[in-house]
Amino acid sequence: MSRLKGIARIAGRLAQQPHQLEQLVLASARLESGQVHCSSTYSCLHQWRNYGSTLEETHKEMVSNSLLVDTLQLTKSFEQSGLPRDAAEHLAQKIAALIIQNKHKMEDTFVKQVVLEKSILEQASKIQGFKTELQKAQDMHQANMNKDMERQQSYLDKMKAEVRHEIDKLSASQRLDLNLEKGRMRDDLQAMRDKTTELQIKVDRDINELKSSVEKAKNDTIKSVITILGTFSAIAFTISRFVQMGAGG
Repeated sequence: MSRLKGIARIAGRLAQQPHQLEQLVLASARLESGQVHCSSTYSCLHQWRNYGSTLEETHKEMVSNSLLVDTLQLTKSFEQSGLPRDAAEHLAQKIAALIIQNKHKMEDTFVKQVVLEKSILEQASKIQGFKTELQKAQDMHQANMNKDMERQQSYLDKMKAEVRHEIDKLSASQRLDLNLEKGRMRDDLQAMRDKTTELQIKVDRDINELKSSVEKAKNDTIKSVITILGTFSAIAFTISRFVQMGAGG
């Protein structure tokens, strides 16, 4: 019964640890109800010792997990070092208060591992969400760029077709104008050639008429000269006859 009371006191101190407390209550119930069967006195004592060591280890583990410092163990250590019980308890309380104060300062200064991991997970989730949104925005922007490129390419193809059509139309118009100009120049050259031929014929006719006039004038001159020479010859002959007649008389 004294062991059961000790177990109850330990359970009362460690009420903040539900899992270990449940194990202690279960062990107490088993001991009290006699559910632990022993094949012999030695085995029964061995089981009692195992339960006792298990409870002590559980108590130490719970104290180390829940408290920053085990004041009871610290007080016992001070008493073993030679300090009185009151001084040892007072010193243990001061040390525990100092440790708790430092713990509070560290909690105000540093973040807990759980909070840090939670913050890291939140930041990772936000970063992943940002990456997803950025990827969506990039995909949308790329799609818009592709649409704009396709629209610009279609517009350029249309402009090329229109420019090619205008060039072909202008070339055809220029060819038509050149053909018309060639025809007009051909007609002008033919007219000039006809005029030149007509002028050449007229000049040839005038030259022939001039030649005829010159030939006629030359013949008339020759006739006139012959007539004059004949007249002079007749006069000279007459004069010579008169001279001969005068000399004979």
